[in-house]
Amino acid sequence: MIVATACSIVAGIGAFMIFSIRATYQESAELYSILAQYHTVRSVSTSERPQQMQLTEAEVFTLPDDIALPTVDFNALGEINPNIVGWLILEDTQINYPVVQGSDNVKYTNHLFDGRRNATGALFVDSYNQPNFADRNTIIYGHNMRDGSMFSVLEQYREQCFFSAHPWIFLLTPEQNYVVELVAGYTSDVQSSAWRLDFSDDTEVEDWINERQKKSDFVSDVQTRQADRFVTLSTCSWAFDDARYVVVGRLMPIA
Repeated sequence: MIVATACSIVAGIGAFMIFSIRATYQESAELYSILAQYHTVRSVSTSERPQQMQLTEAEVFTLPDDIALPTVDFNALGEINPNIVGWLILEDTQINYPVVQGSDNVKYTNHLFDGRRNATGALFVDSYNQPNFADRNTIIYGHNMRDGSMFSVLEQYREQCFFSAHPWIFLLTPEQNYVVELVAGYTSDVQSSAWRLDFSDDTEVEDWINERQKKSDFVSDVQTRQADRFVTLSTCSWAFDDARYVVVGRLMPIA
């Protein structure tokens, strides 16, 4: 009788946990689906484009004719959450999310974009980075959720074929649209230099990126330059205790 009662309690707890997890995923999915309505894909004339920095041809990425980036209403999103700094898109995957930056690296691990507490969290820039992606390396964190949301897809970069089909990620900001040309993806422990922010000179940056490429699961033909800025996307991995999967790319303004 005692055993039967204990089993019933365990079963009840298990059912509640499953329901709670599903509710967490559903709440997150519903919110980010609604937020996706804040960007629209349409042709934009030259006169309508936002004023962008002046760049030479060698410093910009020319968007292929068959790709149309959305126009993001950052003003409207800012009214929901003034911490918004960008929008990240990896075509043909679930990565299509706003990016925020809080005052620490804790809040958005368990709060959605609109501030509700939820284990799915949000994509967020390291609090020690500048908010305008001006640093030599800007880190964006996101959970590896078991329902495939947030940054779960990043681990697919273990395969060369996935990289070949998805060699870049789009980062849209209020000031400038960028492409992140991927140069490396690999599993790391939390004690490594994957999340390095401070570099004394261009040589240190070059040495750092060379080390990322040596560890990479895929081979990229992107030729980096000393003046390049980089973005590191970071998520949890179950490869071993405290493992992370990181994907690194060169940040290129879109012409």
